[in-house]
Amino acid sequence: MSDDVAAAPVSPPPPLPVAAASPAKRRRRFGLGALLLLIVPLGLCAPLCVVAVSSGGSVADVVVLELDLQRPVVEGSAGAGLLAGQAAMSSRDIVFALEKAATDPRVKGLYARIGGDGHGLATAMDIRAAVLAFRKSGKPAVAFSESFGELSPGTGGWFVATAFDEIWLQPAGTVSLTPLSAETIFVRDGLAKLGVEPSFSARKEYKNAVNTFTEQGLTAPHNEAMSALLTSSQQALVAAVAKDRPAVGNDAAVAAALAGGPFTDEQALATHLVDHLGYRDEALAAVAARAGLVDTKLVPLLWTHLYLERAGSPYSDGKGTGVAVVAAVGQIHRGKSTSDPLTGSNTVGSDTVASALRDAVNDDDIKAIVLRIDSPGGSVVASETIAHEVQRARAAGKPVIASMANIAGSGGYYIAMDADAIVASPGTITGSIGVYAGKMVTTKLWEQLGVNYETIAVGDADTSFFSTDAPYSAAARARLDGLVDGIYTSFVSKVAAGRHKTFGEIEPVARGRIWSGTDAHARGLVDVLGGWPETLAAVRTALKLEATASLHLVDLPAKKPPLAMALALLKGGDDGDNSNASGTIGTAVQVNPASVQRLIAAQAADPVWLQMPVLSSSSSSWTVLP
Repeated sequence: MSDDVAAAPVSPPPPLPVAAASPAKRRRRFGLGALLLLIVPLGLCAPLCVVAVSSGGSVADVVVLELDLQRPVVEGSAGAGLLAGQAAMSSRDIVFALEKAATDPRVKGLYARIGGDGHGLATAMDIRAAVLAFRKSGKPAVAFSESFGELSPGTGGWFVATAFDEIWLQPAGTVSLTPLSAETIFVRDGLAKLGVEPSFSARKEYKNAVNTFTEQGLTAPHNEAMSALLTSSQQALVAAVAKDRPAVGNDAAVAAALAGGPFTDEQALATHLVDHLGYRDEALAAVAARAGLVDTKLVPLLWTHLYLERAGSPYSDGKGTGVAVVAAVGQIHRGKSTSDPLTGSNTVGSDTVASALRDAVNDDDIKAIVLRIDSPGGSVVASETIAHEVQRARAAGKPVIASMANIAGSGGYYIAMDADAIVASPGTITGSIGVYAGKMVTTKLWEQLGVNYETIAVGDADTSFFSTDAPYSAAARARLDGLVDGIYTSFVSKVAAGRHKTFGEIEPVARGRIWSGTDAHARGLVDVLGGWPETLAAVRTALKLEATASLHLVDLPAKKPPLAMALALLKGGDDGDNSNASGTIGTAVQVNPASVQRLIAAQAADPVWLQMPVLSSSSSSWTVLP
């Protein structure tokens, strides 16, 4: 079955009755139509063109960087999407901008506006680390929040704010702290009422991605894994706050604060969760005063992303050792990566990522590769394709460093397992070394609807393996179990080889179980704990460079200019001349529902998936969804 979904042909609407036009009118009508054909695409591109033109400029002699952390923070080069209402920032760009600003005499301080939640725990840790590093320069950093959550959790936003010199909370705002928690929906009985029977085979007991369909509550292994993950993640959060904001107290005091929320503005001030109650102008005056600015009322603010564009990244001057950065963000499937410009969602296409890795190998100026992963997994076949190119890169003498963001599990771990080193944040969710396969049996559903399916096969062959209208026969179930067993054994064996361990050492920490970055590190699944600075340090180590050696990062596939992205959208993507170069394959730009249909088709074509639950960062509970 093809991965692509063929669009149904759409018949044109019948022409409206019109009076016959004179030749002159026909010419004018044709001219208007041609004009519309020109204006509409340009109109769609206009905002992007304006952005491209207006992104120039210079950095003034005195600036205070402004960081709006109420906006989405993403991995990779894609933005938040037109429907998100706000432009997105890359976590990497925030880290690099603050690194640059720390030594830039023009930058006098940092002011950030922070809300509730909205970022994964690993992303929050990356930003906190960057702020703390910036503060080591002696420059002030002030955080302001109207409210850390408003009738919604705010632990994530407050956690980031604790890295700043001062935290300002607007009067009437709250600090809505809450412990980390997980919520999983179970729909087995609901599906049964519809006449749908989930029929899956998973390896092994901790592979809980399908439990939402096959169970009606937490199994003991599911509960064990989730409890351990949440405990480890909260311990890392608590320890960081206790270290960087001692006014709140020790680990026990911080944990008590998480359990005691939400706090009113006065309660938050009294318990040292914030330093001041005040408004935006007062917080700005505070950072200006700390920075020694003469005029504390007219603060020369500059958006952090504009500063990075104008001042340049510390890793884009072209003078250092070339390092390719290949992003794998989203669900993994065969074919080309997709980026939806409406929602900002991304998928990982094995063709795109594999060709990017090949390009890095073939470029003599590239000496190492960073594979940045933020993916819950996906297709076994697609993951194998990418993992093979990682092996080829290493065989060609190009070290590969896998850098994990919020999630890198199952297929996301599969593509990392052969890297020279794996770097993960303590807040990363990884592991889930396991597999599941199966189908939804809809026989009873169709019976209730009065619909009958009949199948004819050559020689009355057993067709139940792929049919959703019939349960697995005993023989088909045996084949399914054999397939899943084989993939699981292969997965564990390959992880053991990549990690330089035995099968017996890896299998007990596999079994489909998810781990925090901290726990994965303790079990040998991760080499280094940290974010971008630690990733680049691992690159230097692999290349035997000095600890302060300059690096020049190159994104592959190359980022497309806004106008090129718009044109690709209009024509439905760009295949390039052939399947070799990532620069020509690029990222297919697709609009919903096409990207959703593609994923459905991809999963239908490859029913065996290395998948883990997705951790939502929509609230500080960082809810686990199947």
